[in-house]
Amino acid sequence: MSINVLTIVNPTSGKGKIEENIDEIKRNIKEQGMENEIVLTQKEKNAKQILDENKENKDLILVCGGDGTLNETVTSMIENKLENVTLSFIPLGTTNDLARTLDIPIKDISVTKKLLQTTAKRIDIGKWNEDRYFCYVAAFGVITDVSYKTSQKAKHKYGRLAYYINAIKELVKIPTYKMKLRYDNKHIEDEFIYGGITNSESIAGFKWFAKGEIQLDDGLFEGIFIRKPRTIFGYFKILSSFLKKDYHKNEYILFTQAKNFEIEAEESIKWTIDGEFAGEQKNVKIENMQKEIELAIYQKEE
Repeated sequence: MSINVLTIVNPTSGKGKIEENIDEIKRNIKEQGMENEIVLTQKEKNAKQILDENKENKDLILVCGGDGTLNETVTSMIENKLENVTLSFIPLGTTNDLARTLDIPIKDISVTKKLLQTTAKRIDIGKWNEDRYFCYVAAFGVITDVSYKTSQKAKHKYGRLAYYINAIKELVKIPTYKMKLRYDNKHIEDEFIYGGITNSESIAGFKWFAKGEIQLDDGLFEGIFIRKPRTIFGYFKILSSFLKKDYHKNEYILFTQAKNFEIEAEESIKWTIDGEFAGEQKNVKIENMQKEIELAIYQKEE
C-alpha cells in the first residue's frame, strides 16, 4: 500500500528561496515510492486551510516553513483529529526554536530523500484557552513580540540579527503586569514583566535552557515568570541566571514545571504563540496535551 504525503510549503519563509527546490522535493519523495501532493501557501494562516481541505487519506504531512506554518498545521491536525497521521518538518524560518531543541536539520531539503528513515516521536502540544494551540511556547511581556514585530524584509536581509536589534529596542521601555497565577495547587499574586510557558530550549532565538534539559513528552511545561527588578543590579542578576541557565535561586524569577497554568491579569495582555501574535487577553488557561502529535525526527549527519 502506497504512503500518501501532503507537502505544505510556505514560499516566504526564511530567505524565500524554497520554490527553487520544489522539483527536488517532488523527485525525492517519488523515488521513495510515495504519492505526494504539494501545495504552496498563498497568504497568512493559509497552511491550516490547506490541510483542512486536503486531509483525506493522508499518512504523512510534510511542512516546509517556519514556526508559524508548523503551528497552523498542528492546529488543523488536532481539530481534524488526525491522530494516526505523522508530521514531518523542514524548518525554513528565522529562529526555528522547536527544530533547534529537537536537533532537526535547518533548511536542509536533502532530508526528503530519507523520509522513511526517520524516528517517530510523540510530543506534547499546548492548548491555549479553548481554541488555540502551540507547539513550543505561549508568552507575554518584554521581547516576546520581537518575532512578529520584525518585518519580513528585515528577516530576509539580516536573519536572526534582525531579532536582536528589535529586542534591544524593546528593553528601553518595560511594562509591568499585575496578575494572579495558578499552576497545579499553587496560587501567586504578583507583578511580572515577562511570562513564558514553554516546551523548548530556545524562545525567539534566545537559548533559555541547556541542551537536553527539556523533555517534550513528559506532560509538563516549563514556566518562567520574571519580576521587574528594583535596581539596575537586579537586571544583571536576571542576566546572570539566563547565562547560567539556572532560574531556581533568583528572587526576580519564578520557575516551575506544571501541566496546567491559569493567568488572570488586571488588564489585557498581548500574547505570543509560537512567535506569532495571538491577541490580547486578561484571562488565559493553558493545558499540556501530552504526546498529542507524532513528529518525524531527522538525525543530523556527522
